[in-house]
Amino acid sequence: MLSDAQAAQFQRDGFLNGGRMLGDADVAELTGALDAVIAKGPNGFAAGEPQPVLFRDLVAKRYDGTTTGREVSHTPVWQIVNIWEAAPAFRRLLFHPFIIEAISQLTGFGDLQVWHDQVQYKPPQTGGATGWHQDAPLWPSIEPMTPVTAWIPFDDADEANGCMWMVPGSHAWGNQMPYLATLTEVKQLPAFSRIGGDFQVPAGAPARDVRVVPCPVRRGEVHFHHSLTWHGSPENHSSRPRRAIAIHYMTSAARYTGRQHPMQPFIQVGVGEAMLGAGPHFPIVCRAGRPVPA
Repeated sequence: MLSDAQAAQFQRDGFLNGGRMLGDADVAELTGALDAVIAKGPNGFAAGEPQPVLFRDLVAKRYDGTTTGREVSHTPVWQIVNIWEAAPAFRRLLFHPFIIEAISQLTGFGDLQVWHDQVQYKPPQTGGATGWHQDAPLWPSIEPMTPVTAWIPFDDADEANGCMWMVPGSHAWGNQMPYLATLTEVKQLPAFSRIGGDFQVPAGAPARDVRVVPCPVRRGEVHFHHSLTWHGSPENHSSRPRRAIAIHYMTSAARYTGRQHPMQPFIQVGVGEAMLGAGPHFPIVCRAGRPVPA
């Protein structure tokens, strides 16, 4: 469980480093499983073989899924959605008791399930940027928004290899994706950390300015962030990779809207119905505040 001080920090800032969660053996197993999937690539899975829902270069695809005319860019960010469906070690990670208890604590919900996971891999030297964004507006298939993500790196993520940067308190500013979409060309330091000079903070919000901070996370630690917190990560020009997974969790309040998302074809409930019945692609991980065994 998180301490009361940690929970208060999350509510204030919209993000929190929860500390070391995985031992060396667990990190090694997960890293090996991730590297095996990366080595196969988007087209390396045989027909009928368990595989991720999506495997693509984010830089060569816009956020709305339309192509930019390039299947692979010169500065790739490899996105692998639902790697847990291709690797048992990642399925077990979804149910990690510390993560589940923390998500329940931070959301105030006792019933939780997985919306989807998402690996983002930035290769050394050529790894691309993940532009400034908020998560929830990019997930229109469910409402209300899924509130908290757990982010776990398999390499020390720091300013040199493209760690995440966040804006404290921005989760209280509502949906600001129209503004963040104007920052799509901001990809490198130091420009990445100098944004928001022309942004008008909503009246009455606790945080009154756009203050950008780096969020270094060491291998095996877990970092939590709210789905409306402004965040992104610059290019990786270092000699080290930056491999990490984000696990996006839903609460029992989530309902299906019928709107488009890569996970939409797997949703097995009707519009307006609770996502708790959405089917096996959305595992239930917590019941009445108690983690469900993997």
